[in-house]
Amino acid sequence: MIRHTMSVLILLVALVGCKKEPGATGAPSKYAGTEEGARQLLTEIRSGDAKAMTQALRPGSADYKAVFVEDAAAEAEAGYEKLWSDPRAVISADPANSELLLSKATSEELQQWSGAAASDFPGGYRRIAAKLKPGLVVYRWKYVKPGETSGMSYDGLIFVGERWLWFPKPWRVLASAGEGGGE
Repeated sequence: MIRHTMSVLILLVALVGCKKEPGATGAPSKYAGTEEGARQLLTEIRSGDAKAMTQALRPGSADYKAVFVEDAAAEAEAGYEKLWSDPRAVISADPANSELLLSKATSEELQQWSGAAASDFPGGYRRIAAKLKPGLVVYRWKYVKPGETSGMSYDGLIFVGERWLWFPKPWRVLASAGEGGGE
């Protein structure tokens, strides 16, 4: 009886210790949380199951709280619900756009509107930068034809905790970001 009770207690402690943070979703990414990891993910999404890989980038409640400050987290989560409920929300591009152009900016660079933020990111980021938590690295990318610089553009890839997440065009979901330029 004592052995059985101890086994149950150990199992309960193990289950509580493995409990995910409320709202956290998904398994850890197989791609490192680095520029190279982002590059691998964005390259493989083109040749793998793009729909499933895109859905794996869906944030949970805890993820929104890790990326956005205060009330902006709830506003972003509610705003992105439409995107994530749309079965057409898939990262893809014309097969002729075989090159990947990748740029990144920290949340601090976006707030100061300096470096790659000012040169490579849509102006909408300037409006919402204060709503991003410090210490984040945001990636923007394009799938282009070889030798070209325009093509299918995406933004908002961020590594949070142990996985990659996608927060595209955040100025569109943050109504409090105001109007004007951005895309």
